[in-house]
Amino acid sequence: GQTVTLQAAVRGSEPISVTWMKGQEIIKEDGKIKMSFTNGVAVLIIPDVQISFGGKYTCLAENEAGSQTSVGELIVKGLSELIQVTAGDPATLEYTVTGTPELKPKWYKDGRPLAASKKYRISFKNNVAQLKFYSAELHDSGQYTFEISNEVGSSSCETTFTVLDRDIAPFFTKPLRNVDSIVSGSCRLDCKIAGSLPMRVSWFKDGKEIASSDKYRIAFVEGTASLEISRVDMNDAGNFTCRATNSVGSKESSGALIVQGPATFIEKLEPSQLLKKGDATQLVCKVTGTPPIKITWFVNDREIKESNKHKMSFVESTAVLRLTDVGTEDSGEYMCEAQNEAGSDHCSSIVIVKESPYFTKEFKPVEVLKEYDVMLLAEVAGTPPFEITWFKDNTVLRSGRKYKTFIQDQLVSLQILKFVAADAGEYQCRVTNEVGSSTCSARVTLREPPSFVKKIESTSSLRGGTAAFQATLKGSLPITVTWLKDNDEVTEDDNIRMTFENNVASLYLSGIEVKHDGKYVCQAKNDAGIQRCSALLSVKGWFTKLASGLRTKCRCEPFSRAVHSPHLFLCFLQNLQPSPRKLCP
Repeated sequence: GQTVTLQAAVRGSEPISVTWMKGQEIIKEDGKIKMSFTNGVAVLIIPDVQISFGGKYTCLAENEAGSQTSVGELIVKGLSELIQVTAGDPATLEYTVTGTPELKPKWYKDGRPLAASKKYRISFKNNVAQLKFYSAELHDSGQYTFEISNEVGSSSCETTFTVLDRDIAPFFTKPLRNVDSIVSGSCRLDCKIAGSLPMRVSWFKDGKEIASSDKYRIAFVEGTASLEISRVDMNDAGNFTCRATNSVGSKESSGALIVQGPATFIEKLEPSQLLKKGDATQLVCKVTGTPPIKITWFVNDREIKESNKHKMSFVESTAVLRLTDVGTEDSGEYMCEAQNEAGSDHCSSIVIVKESPYFTKEFKPVEVLKEYDVMLLAEVAGTPPFEITWFKDNTVLRSGRKYKTFIQDQLVSLQILKFVAADAGEYQCRVTNEVGSSTCSARVTLREPPSFVKKIESTSSLRGGTAAFQATLKGSLPITVTWLKDNDEVTEDDNIRMTFENNVASLYLSGIEVKHDGKYVCQAKNDAGIQRCSALLSVKGWFTKLASGLRTKCRCEPFSRAVHSPHLFLCFLQNLQPSPRKLCP
């Protein structure tokens, strides 16, 4: 006759389907049987249960990932009978039983085995059990239980036996007790009352009388007073009192209804967070509900365990997940689940971790030939998408006829078309994403042709002596220096050495002979141009001959610098006496 509620808390990825079964038979919802699945709690409500409703009940929960079952047993006891007799009258408690022999009957009064007595007679014959009182007395009142058992099992029935005096005030043979319930469920408060009829039963909540309604169903049947409350909410918690009144007096019994609120988030996680690699953050939410509440954290449906990176706390209804030194692999959907006996709730937040851009390869300073194209190329890493901005001398460049910008994967480039002197300057590339930026820069210059800061100078040397030509250059490296004599390239030998160091070109001659006399040209060349400068080397020699038995020295010089005849020299002869100037071959 009572209403029974079966509940199971379910957790898993939505959608979840719930099926109830009794034995192997699926239970269908009808006008009486109600089923619901809200906030992770599956509920089956069966009103007016009968003996045949007893058995094993199964709750089957299924989603795309699998299924789970929970099994419970419902035991339905027969209604307690209420028998009232007047003191001094005879009374008989009788039960008819069925079952496989050998059947063993037992009687109990108020939970204790009933001892033999001359006041009553116990019998069991032809499957009929009797407890016969010869003359009932007031102290015979109580709860009588008859139990029958065999090797297979046992069954029992209860009877409230009340011996009344002539007009007895109400009294409770079973007082009200505290009852627990959950939000959205239903509950029942009941008690058993004895006393002289007629009797009026009233119910009160926190001192205020309750009237029967859709929410409250009041009944008083065969000595049992009951109050059924449907759609329980937190406001239903309180102290309930049952008052029984007849012509002799009244009696009250009280009990508390404790409503367990399901775990519910009153402050949810932020919908999303954008973090930079290496940052620290915390996810915070606030929960209400009847303790104890269990908090579980998940990322991408995987439970998070406490670690150096993940720290969890739950203090004063506030759940916190702290993340340190986050990486891009920590991106995902974070979910906090709160659960207690009354239900569960969850909230989630999308965490995105991005890495600031940085250059893995920067472009270098470069020199460019006039009217040539040049490309600045760099490689960048980090979390795309990137915004690329190019600058020249801190002025933003736009892609057009002069400049072409390009980005693909990790490569960024700037192409400068037909480079001229005005294009020289400091070029900078700035790469930006949602969490940071990075820059690299380099100077781009126009390649200079070689030019002489200091040219070679004409010189002279004695035969057998040494001479050197030196020129200082400037211009874009590399510069190739070539030496020419009388339009023929000079090559190194034992007496000729050439160097080009620190922009100084040098030609060294030793053991000078007449053949070294002539015009020398220093030629400097790079891919931007060529320059020359020239100078003369004059060789002066001493000749020794015998004249008239005397040892005479003859010093010869070219007769004319404009005429380099190998046969005509102006010579000066010297001996012990003055000698006239003369020509000699």
